Formats: sequence, C-alpha cells, structure tokens
Amino acid sequence: MEKLNEIVSAVDGFVWGPVMLVLLVGTGIFLTIRTGFLPWRNLGYALKSTLSKEARTKSRGTGDVSPFSALTTALAATIGTGNIVGVATAMVSGGPGALVWMWISAAFGLTSKFSECMLAIKYREVNAKGEMSGGPMYTMKKAFKHKKFGAVLGWLFALFAVIASFGIGNMTQANSISESLSSTFSVPTYVTGIILTVFALLIIVGGIKTISKVSSVVVPLMAIFYVVAGLIVIIVNIQNLPAGVVMIFKMAFSVKAVGGGLCGTITAAMMNAMRFGVARGVFSNEAGMGSAAITAAAATTDNPVRQGYINMTGTFWDTIVVCTITGLCIASSGVLGITENSTKGSYQVSGTEVTVEAVDSDNKTTTTDYTYEFTDDQLILTDTSNSSNTLTLSVLSSDELNKDENTKLASELVVEESQAAIGSLTGTWTDAAGNHYTFAEDGTFACSTVIKGAALTILSFGSALGKVGGWLVTIGIVLFAFSTILGWEYHGEKAFEYLFKSHKYNMIYRIVFSLVVYVGATISLDLVWNFSDIANALMAIPNLICLLALSGEIAKDIKEFQAVIKAEKASK
Repeated sequence: MEKLNEIVSAVDGFVWGPVMLVLLVGTGIFLTIRTGFLPWRNLGYALKSTLSKEARTKSRGTGDVSPFSALTTALAATIGTGNIVGVATAMVSGGPGALVWMWISAAFGLTSKFSECMLAIKYREVNAKGEMSGGPMYTMKKAFKHKKFGAVLGWLFALFAVIASFGIGNMTQANSISESLSSTFSVPTYVTGIILTVFALLIIVGGIKTISKVSSVVVPLMAIFYVVAGLIVIIVNIQNLPAGVVMIFKMAFSVKAVGGGLCGTITAAMMNAMRFGVARGVFSNEAGMGSAAITAAAATTDNPVRQGYINMTGTFWDTIVVCTITGLCIASSGVLGITENSTKGSYQVSGTEVTVEAVDSDNKTTTTDYTYEFTDDQLILTDTSNSSNTLTLSVLSSDELNKDENTKLASELVVEESQAAIGSLTGTWTDAAGNHYTFAEDGTFACSTVIKGAALTILSFGSALGKVGGWLVTIGIVLFAFSTILGWEYHGEKAFEYLFKSHKYNMIYRIVFSLVVYVGATISLDLVWNFSDIANALMAIPNLICLLALSGEIAKDIKEFQAVIKAEKASK
C-alpha cells in the first residue's frame, strides 16, 4: 500500500506539474487574444449583470434556476478551502509573490470560464424529467464534427468528474471541516461527520433547486463575512500593508531569490512564485477545468453569452476578491515565515558524522546518520543511508533570532536559538523553505517547521483579533468547505447522469454521495485524495481540447453579442 501511495503521489505531482499549468493558463491566454479581450473589456458589464435584480429572477429565457443562483452554486464549488489553506500554502512555498501570479492566472481564467460556461448553455439538453443537463461532456458530444471523438472525450470528462466529486468535492472538504473543528473547538470527528451527513442529505436530496436556494443565501453571506473579517485584520495591521504590498510585487518578479522583511526566512524567486501562484490560483477558481460549466447549464437565460459573462465573474469573486483578502492578511500581519516546534531530540558528533535522534509531534522516533561539511557559508548534511537526501542549510540571521514574540505566538514551546557560525554545528540554521534546525551546546536538537496552510491564516487573523480570529477562520473553513460539497454534488450528479444516459439513478448518487461525507470526516485517506486530485486534473485535458477546437465559435458568438450590450446600454 505504501508503494502504491508513492506511485499515485508521483503521478499527482506530474499531472499538476508545469505542463498542465502551462496548458491551463496558455489556453486562457489564447482565448483572451482570440476573443479580442472582450471578457476583460466587459468585466464591468458582467459584474453589473450579476448584481442586478433581473439576475435573481427567471424572467428571461428558459432554465431551472435564476442566473444568480447558477453562479452562486458554481461559486459554492469553487470558493472552498483553497481560498484559506491554498493561498497560505502558496505564499509559503512560492513566497508572497505567488499572490500576483494567482491574479495573473485569474485574469486569463476569466476567458476560460466564460468560454466553457457559454458553450455548456449553448449545447445543453432537457432530460426526461424536464431538467436542464449540460456541461463540457454535452458540448463535446454535440459540437464536434467528428462525433465519435467528441463522444469519447465527453465520456472521459464525465468519468473523471464523478471520481473528483467524491474526492476533491466531498471527502477532502469533509475532512478539512472535521479537522478544523477538532483542533479549534475539540469537536469529535464522528460528531462532525454525523451532522455534516444529515445536513448534506437534507439539502442534496432536493436536487439543483434546493442546492441553488441554499447556495444563493450561504455563498454571498459567507463571502461577505470572510471579507469583512479580513478587512478588519488588514486595517489593524495597516502600518505594515505598504511594505507587504511592495514585498509581494518584489518577490513576484525577482529573477534571483529574495526575502527578508515581513516574510521572515522565506526566500523565493520569480519561477517559484509563478509555479505555486498559478497552481493554487487554478486549483482555487477551477477556470479551464470545466466543472462550473455543468452548473451554468441550469441557468435561465435567453442567450448563452449573457450567462457566460455572469458565470465568468466567479473567477473574479473567488481569486481577485477572496484570495486577495487572505493574501493581504498574511502579508500585513508579519506572520509569514514563523516556525513552530515539530521535532525534538538529541545529537552526537563523531568526526565528520552526526547522529540525530528525534521525536516528532506524533511521538514517532527516528535516528538518522549524516555526514556534514561546510561549503562557503553553508552547512551540507547528507544522509549516509540515502545520499540523495541532502539538507543545504544557511546561518539564521540575527534579525530572525529576535522574532521571539512571533515565535511565541506560533508555539508555546519556544526553541532556545543561538546564531550559528561556519565551522561549528552549534547554533540555529535554516533551509530554503525557512525551516529552522537547532544544534544546542548541551547536545539537544530541535527542528522548527514553517507554519503554513490554515494554521498560518489563523495566525494572521489572530494577530489582530486574538482567539476570535482563529474561530472566524475555522467558521470560514466550515462554510466554504460545506458549500463546496453541495456544489460538487451537482457537478458529479450530472456527470453520473451522462455516463448512464438516464436521470433515474440520480437519487442513488445523491444518497451515496451524502453518506460518503461521513467517511471523509472521520477517516484519513491519502491514497483516495491523491487519486481524486489526479482525476480533477485529468478533467481539464478533454475540456481544454474542446475549448481550443471551438475557439473560433466562441470568438464569433462573443463578438456578435457586442451589439446586444450596446443596445442595452443605449436604452438606459
């Protein structure tokens, strides 16, 4: 099983690697140019349409739900833990500059989101129950001239969507909720699992109309709640905001690795910022993945382009608004690069070898033999049993040694740190990721790892709001993740319906999907998560092929709609 985990993890790293990210963003760039930048030029029109009273009604055209409900249901699936956990992870792994690359990927993602949603409405069908059924799978089946090729692509997309719905859209989210409630409020995971399952059943069994009703209330409220709380944090730390913004842009476009200032020991260059920023941006707003198009197909509209504009604002709200709030909270609070104790133990030196025996936070003891050498201003530790396992460490600056107040904020167990010197192991060293390794004079060893993910966002909110900040972030995770479960259920259900060519089994899918929520909340399933993550990435491949193949049609339809926009503006 461990070997299988390694294989699946390696495949997951490959499919979410540079090639996939280039394809996703590259398709967005190509479509943006081919459409004459109209999605950018009409963003104001799109936002105005989204917030209009008419968007909340079913007065224009045909469909199952209002245009606004279709958007909020799609947003329910995209505004999730990625907005809280993903942003923090990206800013630690890629430096604060990753936030800029999230914005850039979102800018081109607007066109990808518009295109897939517009096509889904154009080629949607009405099933035997009288409900709308659409999405990339229907677009591929009906729009491709080579019908067999289109049918195969559509079937593959639907299969990957069903798999992803149970993993990324269900178990991962339920687990995030149970873990956050357990760590913040000490709620047992099984209690969380039962409550989540009951609520999921009550809402999901009602289908798209019930899901959209809940989403149209919960999504705007949770987004406003999180944005307001985030703005309070930013205002309290306003004195650090200018320096934080400068640091974000400096680290986004610096060819050489830079750091310092508010980002602690974290250093990163442009390529790193680009890699993690684009990855987390795409993962958060799902532009180019094709998932949001399934929900868009249920919208009541008289023109596919009109609803395409409304649905593309999902990328704006998700990344440009919500992710930015998280990023600015972290950048202005001074918590980036803070470490917490993760491993403690002892070390013994014998010639050019050092043996480290340490106990981690799970009380697991490991003993590792290293050879060590000093090269220029660095300490090189090489595992004697695995020469590829090498640690390259630098002297921790005196400025970082004095961040006692922040270190205490991160952990009650503060490591007694002293500045290291080349030629001696004694002191505290840091690696490229900002983790600290302390070799004390009395033979004790400690490793402090950089805080990231939800813990970092909680820390940033706590800098201004104390314990209440942690509660607010936890509540945000619960609401964001649960809404993702609701949105992804509809995505998976419609893909399931496409695979079986009938709506008759949809209720079985709804019940099974709701019960799986309990499994996700109570059991850690790394293999399933990685596998579903792969399926999520593989959804994008047929969808991107579809968008590129139909790019001419997309450009033609969006340009023709310009006359409608001009007429509407002239009549007001």
